[in-house]
Amino acid sequence: MSDFGMRQQAQARAALSRRRLLQATTSAGLAIGLGRTGLLTPARAQEMTFSRDYEGTTLNMLMEDVLETTIIEGLLPDFTELTGITVNFEKVAYPVMHEKLVPQLASGPGNGSYDVLEVDFYWVYEFARSGWVEDLGPRIESSGGQVDLARYIPALLNTGSLVDGKTYYIPIFPYPMGLIYRNDLLADEAFQAAYMEKTGSELTLPDSVEGYVDMAEAVSSLDMGVYGAAMQAQQVDPIVMEFCNFLYGLDGAIYNAEMSEPAINDETGVKAAELYARCVNTAAQPGAAGADLNDTIATYSQGKAFSMISYMFMLSVFNDDEASTVKGVNTMTVMPGGHGLTGAFSWGLPISSPNPDAGWEFIKWVESPDVAMQRALDGGVPAQAAPYDNEEFVTEYPWMPQAKDMIASGEGLPAVTKQTQLVEILGRHLSDVVAGAKTAQEGMDAAAEELKALL
Repeated sequence: MSDFGMRQQAQARAALSRRRLLQATTSAGLAIGLGRTGLLTPARAQEMTFSRDYEGTTLNMLMEDVLETTIIEGLLPDFTELTGITVNFEKVAYPVMHEKLVPQLASGPGNGSYDVLEVDFYWVYEFARSGWVEDLGPRIESSGGQVDLARYIPALLNTGSLVDGKTYYIPIFPYPMGLIYRNDLLADEAFQAAYMEKTGSELTLPDSVEGYVDMAEAVSSLDMGVYGAAMQAQQVDPIVMEFCNFLYGLDGAIYNAEMSEPAINDETGVKAAELYARCVNTAAQPGAAGADLNDTIATYSQGKAFSMISYMFMLSVFNDDEASTVKGVNTMTVMPGGHGLTGAFSWGLPISSPNPDAGWEFIKWVESPDVAMQRALDGGVPAQAAPYDNEEFVTEYPWMPQAKDMIASGEGLPAVTKQTQLVEILGRHLSDVVAGAKTAQEGMDAAAEELKALL
């Protein structure tokens, strides 16, 4: 996501530790034993073998300039030593990725510039249904368990791996959204007393979207220098990503279960739009209707908001950023209502790849259990389940078990080919509702009419 990418790089560490993965060399290839202390138990060990048949090959990849890319980049010398393959990351900001990828993907077999793809969750259908990426099922089957989808949190396979019953992608990392809040204010006696005097009830965490909006409005009305919510209602990506949490928290949907018609203008969809617009206009910081993630970060990190519906990685930003005034006083939980939006990036092999077999060696390596665990220990958000049971990982990042719950209960975007158009359509009409140019019903009716064309 664009906002996600703009700010996740704030977490990147100056130096990344690297555990050497080289274990054994054979004439047929190289192998890594994955049973070392602190990573995998012997019962879960998996011998990984890598070929040197592609020694001297250079793999080119377009990568978003975020923490996960930095972590993997720090480990690349290990891959080169194992295989003789060099990897070149072309690191860019998210907004230019899609426009750079599409011409290369459409260039024909073997004619593209990129050997392996980093694919955002709302490009997966477009790329697969356009015939631009390889079905990875046969490669996975022939890997002998070296690439195993059972390692991954199941929800992520639905979000960014499977398309029309085939496995086109391997998850890299998720970015779940949920409710971040100030636990120091929740426990503060003076703040609680002011809230009680204003509302007649105790300040507690809400269990519904309606309760969240009520709470955020009440906090904003306390006149204690804290807004109820820091929000990002800028077109088009920020507003849609944030709104989806309101919609999903109400058990709403953009399309019906059969994917035969839009559902965004049904009673639940309209209610979600009403509650979202109300929260932006009565509970959030001034200017929230035009704010992006940078703006909400500034508001929250300066101690000016009680809560924020945002990405899980924001906890690291608020707790580690030297400019933050709210270090160590933030907690995150699942979106009120029980589930929110979860996005994910995944690996893919383009049909246009000049070196698909060498590219597959890279995917095998980077998603091997040992490397996946090291990426997690270096600060990445794991797509595989094993790190969440690792004591070292959970001790270093104590909020991660909650992240697993958010991922498991999260939803992505509906399975239409042109999800980028879906986001543009929905974002445009939501903005009209927030601005008061349309009622929630009018805005969602207009969105639904345009969304029909994407089916």
